Amino acid sequence: MLTSEKKTSFLALGMDAASLSVTCPCQKCALAAGRNNGDPNHEHVEGRMDVPMRSFFAEYYPNLVRLYRSIGVKFHDADNTLACFDVTFDSDSRTSSSTPSSESSRLKQNVNIKAPYLSSRSYKVSSDHTITLPDLPPLSILNPYPFGRRLLGYFRIARDYVKMLTVSKEFMTQGRMMEIGKDPSEWGNGRQANLREFLVNGGYSHDFSAFFVPLFACVCTCSFDRMMEYPACVVLEYVARCMPFGRMQFVSSGVREVTENLSKNIGAIHYNSMVEKIIESESENGKATGPIILIDSKGVHREFDHVIFATQANQAATMLAGQKASKPLPKPYVTAREKGDDESNYGRMEDHDLTDPETPKDVSANTITKSHPFYSQIQTLLKFPYERTQVVCHTDTSFLPKDPGSWRLLNIAKSTAANILASPFDMVTAELEQQREREGSTRFSIKSFITSGESELKNRKKGHDSGISSPEWQSGSTTPTSTASQSYNSAMATHIMNNTASSLGTTTKFLQTTNPIFQPKPETVISSAWFERAVVNPESMKAVDELNQQMEDQVERLLAAAKMGTQSASISDRVWFVGSYAYPGIPLLEGCVVSAVQVMERIVAAEPRHHLAASISAAKESFLKRDEPMRERRLRRKQEMERKPTGDNSASAVYFKTAWKDTLEDESIWEEQEKTRDEAKREIARSGKGHFSSAVGSWTSNVYVEVAWMLLLYIAAIVQWWMVFVLESAGFDGSRWALA
Repeated sequence: MLTSEKKTSFLALGMDAASLSVTCPCQKCALAAGRNNGDPNHEHVEGRMDVPMRSFFAEYYPNLVRLYRSIGVKFHDADNTLACFDVTFDSDSRTSSSTPSSESSRLKQNVNIKAPYLSSRSYKVSSDHTITLPDLPPLSILNPYPFGRRLLGYFRIARDYVKMLTVSKEFMTQGRMMEIGKDPSEWGNGRQANLREFLVNGGYSHDFSAFFVPLFACVCTCSFDRMMEYPACVVLEYVARCMPFGRMQFVSSGVREVTENLSKNIGAIHYNSMVEKIIESESENGKATGPIILIDSKGVHREFDHVIFATQANQAATMLAGQKASKPLPKPYVTAREKGDDESNYGRMEDHDLTDPETPKDVSANTITKSHPFYSQIQTLLKFPYERTQVVCHTDTSFLPKDPGSWRLLNIAKSTAANILASPFDMVTAELEQQREREGSTRFSIKSFITSGESELKNRKKGHDSGISSPEWQSGSTTPTSTASQSYNSAMATHIMNNTASSLGTTTKFLQTTNPIFQPKPETVISSAWFERAVVNPESMKAVDELNQQMEDQVERLLAAAKMGTQSASISDRVWFVGSYAYPGIPLLEGCVVSAVQVMERIVAAEPRHHLAASISAAKESFLKRDEPMRERRLRRKQEMERKPTGDNSASAVYFKTAWKDTLEDESIWEEQEKTRDEAKREIARSGKGHFSSAVGSWTSNVYVEVAWMLLLYIAAIVQWWMVFVLESAGFDGSRWALA
């Protein structure tokens, strides 16, 4: 809930709250704004930057895609190009970005940007497929070692990539994704394998991990420590659905259009006030359930039949407990503000420099008694861990490789001191290491294409299991604290926003850096914002199932209360939770959409007296109407599980078995609906659809057929790749053969 009336242009709905319009530096705009620092050589720009950057793969976001289509939001493809490089710091000047001692600590001092150890460009191999391949350095006869070393590294990456793709797609199509690592012959404990265990025991090379782990640390916006704790099935499912033909998508006009289109039919929106307490009013006749009362920070009371928390899990727990955040994140900092903006709505850069990267626990599970009306919900919500990260918009091109020819859409950097396999609280791996010492070597035998044997990763991971004896582990902590800004043990992602927003022009490179491991020059900073992102570990996966089961039980209790007539349902039965954390898989916008749809269905099912059936009167192009076939499918699935209660019917188990199939069916239904529309509307609705249908439509139940088809397309791409290599080795420009 957001309260208070809108007074300034700063106030906005959450998805777009930190986004900003880029101030045009051209001379005409500078004079119009009353500035005398205009650049007569700068082109005019009218761009807007989403903060944080919102990209998605349609293969992993079918419900988000359907929502965007239904509200008329257009989106477009972007080439999946990236560059990975290392950053070194001089030991005598490296200062923690979380605790700077002065303004000078924000400056980059003695920071060295290395040449990319991996960069890639995209090659179009058909009307519907684009392949991303790594770049090779020019071949020098006098010094062939760099070329040979890079070629050997790429061979290892390609080998491990095909191996991982085969593993993930086979387990996904067989509905066994959650079984990876559980077989006693593979892991011995029957536990779910985390990503570190999968990479180490699967024999994946360091060349592959040095590319794969930072990439997914950027996708999940977390430190390497937290990335290694991710259950392997969560990451591999993303791999299986998005690779190799997935295309990154961006909303063409920015997420402001999304928030405006979603909210335009809402009767009242209240801003700039926090919900501080939730209580239940007394009913008039003592029989029916009274309304829920929300009390905000201004003391205003508002009554509701149901309350939906579309917030983070930790924020919802704090509000349910009636407490305030102990260390709130600072307000966004913006250098250039619109006329009439109230400066009190903006933060200071100094506050951003001093922000603690560790996400505090404002509510302790031990302080909530069982008599608390929301005891069960709070206990579950506290199981979802979060990690804080900073997003800085700037124009400091020293965040990119020194050679402009190596600049890509996504530029990933890590410190040379970083340990990509860091997982100091990995008890499972420690136990396995002890077991290997007692019993000798064991085999990691997920199918025939993963073999045992000593790998470079196994050698590098030695010595890290000793962290298990730390005080935090002994005290019972299962969630390592964030160390991203303090130890630099994380990936820094810099996006060149001009590559996805043509309105930003080309004269100035507008950059957005997530989780900066050093700070840009102050004069280049446009804005700074801090965010908290849910991360996944085994405990949070169980919490997703627990939270969904709690809400299913609420429906049953509400129906029972309605039938009894004299029995009042508990206030906790009318409180619901949606968000990226509340849905299986990587916490992304897809989880926000699906969890919201599921809560809507639960409220409708629990309140038949209200005759809630919005889809009956909805327009044909609305999300509710388009969701109707999928809603029927979900109902059939639920009824089948009730008839056959055997096996694991948890939310996570159902998701990993059916989500990828649902994606195919959703796309099939969409295409059938499109046939009934005229050509003009079809072109509008299909804008931004890109390669989604053809890429997903090529999936088959036989993973080996799909891999063979993938290899054929790769051969076509390699022909273009080789032509680019020959041209660039001869000193010519080969970029016209690539899409980068």
